[in-house]
Amino acid sequence: MIRKPAVAGYFYPAEERELRLLIEELFSCEDGPRGKEEELGKWKEISGVVSPHAGYIYSGVVACWSFYSLSLASPVDTIVIIGPNHRGVGRKVAVSDAQWWETPLGQVPVDEEAVEFLISHYPLFSLDSRAHHLEHSVEVQIPFLQYFLPYPFQILPVVVGDQTLTVALQISQALQELSQIRQIAVVASSDFSHYEPARIAQVKDSHALSCIVALQTEEFYQVIRREEISICGPAGIAALMDYHKSRSPQEGKLLFYSHSGKVTGDYREVVGYASLVFPVSVEE
Repeated sequence: MIRKPAVAGYFYPAEERELRLLIEELFSCEDGPRGKEEELGKWKEISGVVSPHAGYIYSGVVACWSFYSLSLASPVDTIVIIGPNHRGVGRKVAVSDAQWWETPLGQVPVDEEAVEFLISHYPLFSLDSRAHHLEHSVEVQIPFLQYFLPYPFQILPVVVGDQTLTVALQISQALQELSQIRQIAVVASSDFSHYEPARIAQVKDSHALSCIVALQTEEFYQVIRREEISICGPAGIAALMDYHKSRSPQEGKLLFYSHSGKVTGDYREVVGYASLVFPVSVEE
């Protein structure tokens, strides 16, 4: 079974040439990461990245930072993409039952053995096509992977409806076990503050980002509750944080932060976007 694009022509162009040109434009613009390898560092190995999932014209530059940094790291077998379930349809942690995911840039294989490992070892995970059918948070990451990664890869798409810390830590445990049989990298798909004045969004998001960089998972959730920060994918971020802590003492690194107002010119109600990377080791 092939999971066809749900938001091509809406969140990103539906034509291959137009999509490639847009990603290249985002990558090469003044705020993009092209030519800024010294700022990124040269990752020998990373646990994963945090990437936004809005329309490409709004958050695509930020996403480029995440996926370019991933492309500089050593190759992996499988990219685990964890996105929030915006529609509330399906199981609370839903794994795609498709064999392939399709975008205008072609088809990407799903790691069916990894899927089977998760659903057979962890009752938390369920095969569920309904949760993935119209959800964009995983889909919009895939064209960036296809554009930036210089090697063949598989994906493991996961959509999370239960954003609690308990679920995040359970996902992290599963990732730790999966990493014993697969070389994986995690893409945690999330936007940050939603529809706040830019000044307030930047302050709130900076507090959350400080916790993420420092790998403080419990404090991350406390800050979200205390300051009422409308981060839509905290469980994926926290799962990546905890997974990374099991692998490396290095902190995360904020690569780039922006918000929708810098594109629309409307600073009264913005959505925040952040790119982060979690390096395990850096080339000397």
